[in-house]
Amino acid sequence: MRRSILPAAAAIVAAAAIAAPSAANAAGAGTVWSVVQSPNVTSGTFAHNELVSVSALSDTDVWAAGFSNTSTSGHNDRPLIEHWNGTTWTVTPAGTANIMLRGISADAANDAWAVGESFDGRALLAEHWNGTAWSGVALPVPADSLRASIQGVTALSPTNAWAVGWYSNNSLNLPLIEHWDGTAWSVVPNVPRQVSESNFLHAITAVSADDIWAVGEYFQGGSATLLLHWNGTAWSVVKPAQLGTGEGNAFPVAVSAVASDDVWATGRRTRTGDDGVTNAEPYAIHWNGTQWTEVATPLPATPSAAFDFTGVAAVSANDVWTVGIDGSGAFAEHWDGTAWTRAGLPALSTAGSALFGVATSGPSSLWAVGESNPKNGLSTQTLTLHTTRG
Repeated sequence: MRRSILPAAAAIVAAAAIAAPSAANAAGAGTVWSVVQSPNVTSGTFAHNELVSVSALSDTDVWAAGFSNTSTSGHNDRPLIEHWNGTTWTVTPAGTANIMLRGISADAANDAWAVGESFDGRALLAEHWNGTAWSGVALPVPADSLRASIQGVTALSPTNAWAVGWYSNNSLNLPLIEHWDGTAWSVVPNVPRQVSESNFLHAITAVSADDIWAVGEYFQGGSATLLLHWNGTAWSVVKPAQLGTGEGNAFPVAVSAVASDDVWATGRRTRTGDDGVTNAEPYAIHWNGTQWTEVATPLPATPSAAFDFTGVAAVSANDVWTVGIDGSGAFAEHWDGTAWTRAGLPALSTAGSALFGVATSGPSSLWAVGESNPKNGLSTQTLTLHTTRG
């Protein structure tokens, strides 16, 4: 399964609409989540329709971004943006071919951004929603860039948005941060980094205009956590959480904040057991206003080489959700202020499923998005889950 957002078919992108939750979609026993049907713009043996990022303003104004494809080649990817109006998910026209959308963020009904890059990494692109339509806005590429990727975005106002990712020059992979000032996007110069040949940023969240977190990884004999903070004047590297015995290769791919002293970041780590076998495990860290600390999460009953948190949404100090993928498909966990517990999900495709993003749409409601594999396992369909029990 690919974990990227890509172009949606321009011709098909018209107005495909799917009905709201029905009795057939009701959540199974032990879960507060239910499946809500969402559109797919391509079909066929190798067709892919995936949603990898979600942003919500209210229960009647939710955006999800991803990609559609008609074959196994990424060259055929098109951006896919869908909107929930409280009753149905619909596809909205967006962008050009061969663009991978990776993140979406809305701060108002007439101000939202979706970001991504070309298949070959030579060009970056942002899509902007003005309340009526999406339109493409070029993102600059660093002068010495050979390949670049934009992974996440956060929109604060019509004159303030941030996007993060990475770019490669002749010898280094460097963190990339770009800023929108209401007129144009610009590359932030001299972004701080860890002393390493490879630094990558995967996600960004804002508490306020002068309190922003960007998270990712750097390589130093394996993956390690990269944490950057904006204080309104400059970006700085922040010390990561200390890892436990046997843990390594730990890094976050998602971040969400309740307040300046309550921020969560989630991703994956590895643990090597006494038998010398290394398996992947979910990784959650918390910022209390002073330092980052690791917080224990439930482990799979059967160790797996594939176990990742991919998205996180913080509703309040005692209500945080994180979603991901493991060896058996999509999963979710919930923080109640004391501990993380595995959350039940409704029955999903037996051929495989994944959740890549989660967002709050109200004080007690959330959306999670991802993909579901039909029985043949060669294609994917969009997957959207909803709960009113946040």
